[in-house]
Amino acid sequence: MRSFAIRLAMVAALASVAACVEKDEDKPSADDLAIAKQNILTTPPSPRYPVNADLDGKAIFLGLDVDPLPAQGGHDLKLTQYWKLVTPPGDGWRTFTHVEGPNKQNFINADHVPVDGKYPVSAWKAGDIVRDVHTVRLPDGWSFPVVEVYVGLWRGATRMPIKSGPHDNEGRVLAASIPVRAATAEPRRRYVARLVARPPKLDGKLDDPAWAAAPSTGPFVNTMTGAPVPDAMKTEAKLLWDKKNLYVGFDNTDDDVWTSLDKRDDKLWTQEADELMIDADGNGRTYIELQVAPNGNIFDTYLPERRRYEDTVDPKLKPYSWNSKMVAKVHVDGTLNKRDDTDKGWTTELAIPLEDVKGLDDKSAVRLPPEPGDVWRFNMYRMDVPKGRPQQAAAWSPPLVGDFHALDRFGELVFGDADGKVPPPSVPAPAAMLTKGALTKLAKAGHAPPISGGPALSSHTPEKK
Repeated sequence: MRSFAIRLAMVAALASVAACVEKDEDKPSADDLAIAKQNILTTPPSPRYPVNADLDGKAIFLGLDVDPLPAQGGHDLKLTQYWKLVTPPGDGWRTFTHVEGPNKQNFINADHVPVDGKYPVSAWKAGDIVRDVHTVRLPDGWSFPVVEVYVGLWRGATRMPIKSGPHDNEGRVLAASIPVRAATAEPRRRYVARLVARPPKLDGKLDDPAWAAAPSTGPFVNTMTGAPVPDAMKTEAKLLWDKKNLYVGFDNTDDDVWTSLDKRDDKLWTQEADELMIDADGNGRTYIELQVAPNGNIFDTYLPERRRYEDTVDPKLKPYSWNSKMVAKVHVDGTLNKRDDTDKGWTTELAIPLEDVKGLDDKSAVRLPPEPGDVWRFNMYRMDVPKGRPQQAAAWSPPLVGDFHALDRFGELVFGDADGKVPPPSVPAPAAMLTKGALTKLAKAGHAPPISGGPALSSHTPEKK
C-alpha cells in the first residue's frame, strides 16, 4: 500500500510539470560564457511587451519582443525574452516557455536552455540582465486570433512562485498575448513571360524593343508586410524567354549605388544585390538561387533542400559545388562606389540557360524547353544599403517572414506565347476526329474515347482512372 502511495505521489508530481521537459545542463564552458556575455545587457531593455513580473523576489521577467508581428500560422515566431536576476535562486532551476492558443489549445512546449543552451540559470549572477532569443514555429492552420506566451522558472515538481505581474493559477507568467494574422486564401502572384524570336542584347540597359513590349511586375513590396516600399528603393522586373534562355531584367532606383564584394560567390546578400530563386519543377524542395551585385559580380548556388547550401549538405559526400552559366550585365545610372554623390539607380540584365534551373538535380521533372502554359515557381528580391542606414529589402512576392527561402510564398512564372497569351488546357479531341491509330493507343492505355454526339460520361458510364 505504501509503495502504491509513493507511486501515486510521483505521478502527481510529474503531472504538475508535465509541460516542462527536464534535461541535464552541463556547466557552461569558457567559450559558452564568452558568447553569453554578448547577451548580458548593461542597461534595461524596452521590450514591445513589458511585464516586470516578480518571481519570489529572486528574478524579474522584464518582458518580451516578438518578430514578426502579427504572428502567422505555419511560420517561425522569434521570441526575445528579458530576465533580470535579483539573487541566485539555488541549484536546479530552469526556465520554461509555453506557447498556446486560448484555453491551452494547440499547446507547444518551447522549453530550452537560455542563450542557445550556453547560459543556464545556474550560471546567472545577481544583477544580470539576460537576453534570450529563440524561435518557435506555429502550426499550419493556426485558427486562433492570438497566441499566448507563458514563461517561468521550475525545478523538479515545483514552479517558482509569482509575487506580482500577470500570471495564471499554474505558476506561469503571461509574457504576451500576440495577435495572429488571419489566414486568407490569397491568390499566388503570377507573371506571364513572353516568348521572343530574337533575344535582347545583353548590355544591362533594358532598352531593347523586346523589353519595351514586356509587362512589368509592378513595384516590389516590403518583405515582411507586403506594404509599398519608399520610392528611393523602388524596384520592378520584367521576364522574357526563348528555347535556350530565361531573360530577367531588374530596374532599381538607388541614390547610392555601391558594393565592395568582387569575388564570385561572395555574400552579396549582405550589401546591395538583385536576387532570383527558381523552383522550376515546383517540388518545394530543390531550387537554385542567383544574385547579382551592382558591379556585375554574381553569387549562385543549388539547394537540394530548403536552406541547405552547396558544400554543406554532407561533408562525406561529393561537394555540391555548382556554378550557373548565367550571363549578367549591369548598367549604373550614376557612379559606382562614389559615396559622396547622388546616383539615380542601376539595371540588371540576366540570361539564364534553361538547363541551369535543374541545378544538380538530374532527376528533375521539369520540361525543357518549356511549352506555353508551363508554370515554374519563383521569387525575386532586392537588397539595398542606403548610406548611414541599415539594409532594406523588397520582394516581388513577399515572404511575410524574416526568411527569403519561404518556398510556400514563391509566385508563379507562367510561360506565354509571343503575344503574352497562355493557351487553354488541352482537351481530348472528339472520337470522330481521332485517327484509327490514336484510338488504338487510347484503348491500350485503358482510356475510353469521348462519345460522339453525347456526354463523355453518364451515370451509367463509370469514369476510368
